[in-house]
Amino acid sequence: MAKKRRYKKKKTASKIDVAVVTLIVLSILLGVLIYTKSGVIGLKLNEILGGMIGIIQYVLPIGIFAIAIKLACNGKDEITAKLVQYGVLLISLSIVFSVFQISSGELQSNKEPSEVVKDAYYLGSRK
Repeated sequence: MAKKRRYKKKKTASKIDVAVVTLIVLSILLGVLIYTKSGVIGLKLNEILGGMIGIIQYVLPIGIFAIAIKLACNGKDEITAKLVQYGVLLISLSIVFSVFQISSGELQSNKEPSEVVKDAYYLGSRK
């Protein structure tokens, strides 16, 4: 008995390809804006990210690019899990650096929490 041919539909662009391209473009754009501090957007982005996450802003584009390459190599649809893991890593590094700033005396922990946050934002935004 002859087997019936099965025609496979070719996918034009899968979700993983779009995600990888988006992450690569985002990481390159963030890298150019953060590292060169070019233009109005770069200066404002550097000030805002510096105030919010401090020195971690320089790790952000590198990590996003690494996640994109990992997804492109493996080809599995696990983008949300990788981004959550990366977010946890960034939060952990931010906590470690905050503890270091408090222990070195740059931040005073005996103030109100809102004042400590304002001081930390000011220190981060002025580099």
